[in-house]
Amino acid sequence: MFTVDGMQWSYPCDIDRVAEMQASDISGLLLNKQYFNDVIGTFLKYTVTIVVPFGKENDYVRLYNVLTDPVDAHSFSLPYDQGSISITGRVTDIADVYRKLADGSVHWRGIKFTVISNSPTKTHTLGQAIARGITPMPDIITPAVGAMCEYDGEHWNPVDYENADSKAY
Repeated sequence: MFTVDGMQWSYPCDIDRVAEMQASDISGLLLNKQYFNDVIGTFLKYTVTIVVPFGKENDYVRLYNVLTDPVDAHSFSLPYDQGSISITGRVTDIADVYRKLADGSVHWRGIKFTVISNSPTKTHTLGQAIARGITPMPDIITPAVGAMCEYDGEHWNPVDYENADSKAY
């Protein structure tokens, strides 16, 4: 079903997938009251819940130990559309359940973990963004702090505004 750091896991599992579109810190409301969204890209977030059968506790322990290693990332191969996708991702959380049975035996059951890709799986070049109608950020015009610009459909142009004291800003 999936691999982590080259180890394949084929036990029954549920895999939830979320695509998160992340924007940069310069995104926000512009002076013309339009929202500028500087999208960095689409990051995949998977939540995997695994049921390891009784008698396979060694596999369970091995997977838990791999996922809880204090490393910055793991390599994953996870389902994507009708195939799979390989990502490098960070494990954000891991949970499982300690269960004591009537016969006195105890078992850790149901590892559930979340992994988020470290880099976007989908991005746009500036040309692709403009072709889709996304307004690019201002050209480098050496603006002063607080400079105002207007977009004419092709370029950002500096604009001076007069204040009540008749000074151009």
